Amino acid sequence: MQTLVVAFNGYRITTPNLIVHLQQPTFGPMFRTLLTWLLIPVAGTAFAGGEHLPTSARFAGMGHAGITLVDLWSTSGNQAGLAGLEQAVGGAFFQQHWLAPDLAMQGLAFALPTKQGTFALSASSFGNSLYAQRSFGLAYAMKLNEGLRASVQLDYLNIRLGNDYGSTGAVTAELGVQARLTDHLWMGAHLYNPNRAKLGGPYAEHVPTVLAVGLSYQFNEQVILAGEVSKDIDRPEQYHAGVEYRPIKALFLRTGISSGPAKAHFGAGLRMGQLDLDLAAVVRSQLGLTPMVNLNYRFK
Repeated sequence: MQTLVVAFNGYRITTPNLIVHLQQPTFGPMFRTLLTWLLIPVAGTAFAGGEHLPTSARFAGMGHAGITLVDLWSTSGNQAGLAGLEQAVGGAFFQQHWLAPDLAMQGLAFALPTKQGTFALSASSFGNSLYAQRSFGLAYAMKLNEGLRASVQLDYLNIRLGNDYGSTGAVTAELGVQARLTDHLWMGAHLYNPNRAKLGGPYAEHVPTVLAVGLSYQFNEQVILAGEVSKDIDRPEQYHAGVEYRPIKALFLRTGISSGPAKAHFGAGLRMGQLDLDLAAVVRSQLGLTPMVNLNYRFK
């Protein structure tokens, strides 16, 4: 069994097959922080690599309940939402985990609507010198009619471990759909990794397969209420709910909650001409604040 040993200020952690084990009996705050950092890329009870990592400050501000929404960052949510875009959009995303200076997530995305549908490219990077996960996606979304959108995306995942433990990769797919049930009610569904891709090398880890379904209700042009449930086939389900309020044309206010573990979400957005700026913060009681931001440019 391949085992990565990490030593940090007197604390020692081993990670065989991407599972973290404790070898230091003292549970000090520094150790809990380090352990948290190591578990971020492989969050959940299974600690598998290749997690589906969202890159959207808008969705994060709404409790990650964005499965029915139209947005550039549907590239890392439900790609069917790309079919609702009316103009080309490019954007960048940044997230800082618990204010740790050496552990962050970055993302880039570009979507181009055409008469044949919307094509999109995306890339994201997460981690540090001990663990890094990179993802590259190519998406296609189309309107089947005014009330039905469908999508497919192909992803390449790359996982790299430090200390000369090498890297491994896998190709996965994503499928998405959005349907209008009434004038104000939309339903969305998304499946990540239906092909059950497996990471190579000594790790023998399956990339998680996750099914998500959700609803959103738009009361008027100012208020959207959204909720969804997601289920990794190897883990308990997670619940997400959020609301977006637009008091004036240029300002969005957002909040939400999510489970697995329980988190509070807050966010805001500014629309300035062709620029969209979204800010969000996710709060978990034991681990503190995770801020994030994305900046989009809408081409004419």
